[in-house]
Amino acid sequence: MPIVIKDYTWNQSSTNIQLRVPIPSVYTEKVDLFSSDCYIKANFSPFFFELFLMHDVDMTKSKCTIVHENCLLIDLVKKEERIWSDLEKILSKEDKKELRQKILEKCQEKAKNEAENKAIMKSNLARFTVQQAMDIDNKQHIIMDSRRDEECKKAMDQLEIWKNNTNKSSGVKITELPSSEDELSRKKVDVSIASVKQIPKQLKVRSEYVEKKKKETAKRVLPKLRDMAQVEITHTPRSFPTPSRESTAREEDIWLKNITLARRATGFVSEDLRPEEQDPQWCKEKGDEFFRSGNFLGAISAYTHGITLSDKLPSLFANRAAAHFSLGNFNKCANDCSTALDLMKPACEINRRSRGKCIARRAAALARLGYLNKAIDEMKAAAKLLPDDENLKKDIYDMERAWEQDPDSE
Repeated sequence: MPIVIKDYTWNQSSTNIQLRVPIPSVYTEKVDLFSSDCYIKANFSPFFFELFLMHDVDMTKSKCTIVHENCLLIDLVKKEERIWSDLEKILSKEDKKELRQKILEKCQEKAKNEAENKAIMKSNLARFTVQQAMDIDNKQHIIMDSRRDEECKKAMDQLEIWKNNTNKSSGVKITELPSSEDELSRKKVDVSIASVKQIPKQLKVRSEYVEKKKKETAKRVLPKLRDMAQVEITHTPRSFPTPSRESTAREEDIWLKNITLARRATGFVSEDLRPEEQDPQWCKEKGDEFFRSGNFLGAISAYTHGITLSDKLPSLFANRAAAHFSLGNFNKCANDCSTALDLMKPACEINRRSRGKCIARRAAALARLGYLNKAIDEMKAAAKLLPDDENLKKDIYDMERAWEQDPDSE
């Protein structure tokens, strides 16, 4: 349970408040501080400091430091210039709980809005960066295109000047030759026309062998198509994924025997049951025997096999929850209790004691998991069903005392 710090000191002016909270030197690097305009909490396990301020302060201008005297120094700036009559509000336990919840929701909403605004600003900045990069890229392309066009125009102008000067000086006319591809295609066309002109007309020649083969082909009878069939392939069932031709049978048999012996050590193996023992009620009785002898793993195995045979028997889930609780499997215990309660419907006098015990066991599992507030409610519901059980009343009293010492537990 946390140790609440009460021996703090404070002084004030019209604009500021200074708090001095003592902390052990060994915990100076493990201080977890949470603050809002009207609430301050410092947690350095196992110590705990909490303060509900009388008036609001400006946390954006306030600060917190750890001084060398092993002291937490908190400087608060008041929102209004005034002298406070007292530092902390006088509130009841329920008021403090309600105020904590409101402050937490307000801080969560504020953090959510800040995160959304930050994400929007980041997205806008990324969009602006991409747009600027695109603008710079476009400008670079425009400059490169203009330089290329200028160089091309300059080269063409120089070529035209050289061509005119050459024609004037030598009297020779310069003509552009056709490209190599045009010349090659023209030659191909000429060659193809010439070849067509040179090929003489061929005479058709009749062959007795060809005529005979044609007649035989026309008279030939083709065999029928084979009937369709489905081939079924059955594989030998095996516990290992490798085929038999790649297996080591001796080592695999030894491994299977060792696994079977290990499972029998828990007290229950479904393969060992006789046909008349494949009954959920028999599995429940077998699990109860294991449970009474302290063999909780064997009990869980028996109850689980009974559930595979019939998942509508609430006693199997309730008894398996008890076995899980004995082994410390509190999550599984709570889940089995919930399933058993769902099956105990409709609620009537016949199943009243079973429902009460199941709810009490779920409350105990929730308490072990740290959910004291929920466990207290569950235990009170069980006490209503079992009013003559004094142990439940004692458990409720112990849980409430524990919750008062640690009000932050769920």
